[in-house]
Amino acid sequence: MKVFRKVLFTLALAGNITILSSQNVAVFDEFLYKSESQMKASENQYLNPILPGCYPDPSICRVGKDYYLVNSSFSYYPGVPIWHSTDLIHWTQLGHVLNRPSQLLTKNSKMSWGVYAPDIKYNPHNKTFYMITTGTGYGNTTYVKTDDPKKCNWSDPIALPSVKGIDPSFFFDEDGKAYILNNEPPAYEPLYDGHRAIWIREFDWKNDRVVGEPKVVIDGGLDITKKPSWIEGPHLYKIKGKYYLMAAEGGTGPNHREVILTSDSPMGPFIPCAINPILTQMGLPSDRKEPITCAGHADLVETENGEWFAVFLAVRPYRNGHENTGRETFLLPVKWNDEQPIILDKGKVVPYVVDMTPGMKNLSENNKIQGYDPYAPALLWTSKGLSKEATFIRTPKEEFFQIRKDGKLALKPREIRIEQFGNPSFIGRRVNSKRFKAQTALTYIPEGKLDFAGIVCFQNDYCYVQFGKTVDRQGKVILSLKSYSSRSKKELKDEYEYFLSDKEKKQKVYLKVEALTPEEYTFSYAFGRSKSWTVLGKVKSSLLSTATAGGFTGTTIGVYATGE
Repeated sequence: MKVFRKVLFTLALAGNITILSSQNVAVFDEFLYKSESQMKASENQYLNPILPGCYPDPSICRVGKDYYLVNSSFSYYPGVPIWHSTDLIHWTQLGHVLNRPSQLLTKNSKMSWGVYAPDIKYNPHNKTFYMITTGTGYGNTTYVKTDDPKKCNWSDPIALPSVKGIDPSFFFDEDGKAYILNNEPPAYEPLYDGHRAIWIREFDWKNDRVVGEPKVVIDGGLDITKKPSWIEGPHLYKIKGKYYLMAAEGGTGPNHREVILTSDSPMGPFIPCAINPILTQMGLPSDRKEPITCAGHADLVETENGEWFAVFLAVRPYRNGHENTGRETFLLPVKWNDEQPIILDKGKVVPYVVDMTPGMKNLSENNKIQGYDPYAPALLWTSKGLSKEATFIRTPKEEFFQIRKDGKLALKPREIRIEQFGNPSFIGRRVNSKRFKAQTALTYIPEGKLDFAGIVCFQNDYCYVQFGKTVDRQGKVILSLKSYSSRSKKELKDEYEYFLSDKEKKQKVYLKVEALTPEEYTFSYAFGRSKSWTVLGKVKSSLLSTATAGGFTGTTIGVYATGE
C-alpha cells in the first residue's frame, strides 16, 4: 500500500491520516493552469488589474517598506487572501487570514454570502495588525489580529455583536484612540430602496470592545435628496491634520463610484469635497473598446516616499456586461487637487497599462522584486501540498483528499454534489483571464449512475459545467460534458457524451478546458501519451458570468468527484 502525504490545509482538521484505499477514489495527475494577459507593459509601466481574478474589495496598509492587501472571499475556504509587496506592483500571496475552521465555518451559505469586504489596518500603539470583516449569512462582525502577517497565524475571531450591517473598517488615530466605521441602515425607517448610512463608534483596542454610542456620519450619501444608493465600504484617514472619509455609492454595478468627505474630527460632521466622485466609470460609452466597468470600493495608501495610491475593484467584461473573472483589484496613483485626493478624473477610462510614478520606479528598482506572475503556468498542487491559490467550496469538515509522494492527488468521491450548498469534494482556483487553458489526467472507473470525477468550472451552485467520467442510465461508462445554468433552480443547458470502450474505460484519460476566445469554453479529451486531442463539446462562457448567475463571485476551475 502506498503511503500518502498529509496536505497542509488539514493541519486544522482533527483526526489521523487515513489511506483512501477502501473505495474507488479518483486519482489526478498534475493540474496545470495557464492564462494570457490581454495587454503588455514596458519596463517603466505596470498592468491592471494587479490581482486578476475574483479578488474584490481590496484593503491595504503599509508598515515600513511592507505593503499588505486583503480581499473578500465570500463562501470560499480558506478565507481572505492576503498579499505582500514592497513596490505595489509585484504581489506575492502569503496565504489566507482565515485558514482554520475555528476562524471560518461556512456551512450552507450561498456562494455570494460569507466573508464581505475585509479591512486590514496596523495599530502602531500596540504594534498589531487587525483584520475586520462581516460573516454575511453565517455570523456577525468579527476581527482577528496578529503581530506578523507573514506568518499567516492570526487569532481566533473576536466578535463585535453590536456592530451590525456590513463593510466594517478600523481607524487608529495618532492620539491612541481607535474607531470602527461600517454600513448599516439609517437611524430611522429607510426612505427608499438602497438607503443606507455610514456609522462610526469608538473602539477600545486595549480591551477588545466598542465603547460609547455609535453615530451616523453619512446618511444616504453625498446628497440624500438625490436618493443615492448603497453607501458602503467606508475608510477613514488623517492626512496633514484633516480627516478624510471615503466611501462608495451606487452599488457594485455600472453606477459604482467613490466619494470623499472631510472633517476636523473623526466623529464629524463631514463635508463633501469639491470634486466628487473621485473614481467612477459610470456614464462612459458602453461601446468603448476593452471596457473596464464598476470601478469603486477603494482604499488609499501612502508610500514611504510620500506618494499616494488607491487600490479598488473593477470588472473586465467581454460582451454586454458578461465577465467570468469577477471583481478584480486595480491600482492607480492618486493626485491631489486643492487638498483633495483624486483617483481618476471624471470621464477618464481606467487604464490597463499605467506609467510608473518616479517613486514607484525607485521602489521597484531598489527592491528588485520579482513577485507573483499571475499569468505564468501554475500547478494547483505539487508533492509538497496545495498551492496558495487553491480554494474549497465552503469549509471542509472532513479530509477528502490526499497528495501522494509521486505528486498525484487522490480525491474521495462523496455524496455531496456540487449543487447541494455543502462542501463537495472540489479543489479549485480562480479563473483570472478571458483566455486560459487548464488540463489534468484522470484515473478512475465509475460504478454507479451518481459517480462522477473530472473537471468543474464553477460559478455558483446553479451555474457550473462538469466534464469527466461517469455512468449513463444504461450503466455504460462515458465521458460526459454537462452545463447547468439558472438563478433559481438547476437547469441542464448543454449535454455531450462519448461512450468508452472496455479498453478506454480502464485507461487514464487526459482532460482539457480552453478559453480560446472570451465567448466560449472548449472541452477536449485524449488517451495515451501522444495526446491527440478530441473536442467533446463547447459551452458559451456567458453561462458562468455574474450577469447570468448573479452574485459577486467569479469563476473557479478545478477537480471534483462525487458518488453514492
